[in-house]
Amino acid sequence: MRKTVLIAFTDADLEAAAVRGAAEAFGASVYYYPVGRPSDFLAVLAGNTGFPPADVTVLSMHGEDGAFLMPVLGEDVYESDEPRGPVGPDLIRKSLCLEHTTLLSTACTTGREATAAAFRERGNVFAAPSGYAEGSAALMFAVRFLYEYLAKGADPRCAVLCAASQDGETAMFADGEGWT
Repeated sequence: MRKTVLIAFTDADLEAAAVRGAAEAFGASVYYYPVGRPSDFLAVLAGNTGFPPADVTVLSMHGEDGAFLMPVLGEDVYESDEPRGPVGPDLIRKSLCLEHTTLLSTACTTGREATAAAFRERGNVFAAPSGYAEGSAALMFAVRFLYEYLAKGADPRCAVLCAASQDGETAMFADGEGWT
């Protein structure tokens, strides 16, 4: 049985619930990890979630300008070394320990080349929208990717290309370097 880790910020919970339902329907064991603070997201990148290695990790969150948007906390709540503000390519490179796995991000613009390269440098398959994909298109891409990968057993790169072929919105997930 394939394993899927689903990472979600609380403001993306409807999308995460739909992705979880689809992955389970396609036969995967799903491990859900809610992210409430920036250090939670960095723990995911470092592989410190306590979950077994996953076949695919889905990052269900928001992005802007090629970076993952983090929850804003009260200044007295932040840990001393916790990032304040978006997490972009430099911090991803510094924190990322996941290697040779498949990651799918629904966060807008996180498929831009600098961000995608930070994930791919460790041998990962990484798919994310390069632009501001409409929310339902991001969900549709994720579900179609999971169908191709989990239910049909497609290679992750083939699953990305198939899921991206639906329309111009989903095409944003495979318009960066390494897909065409």
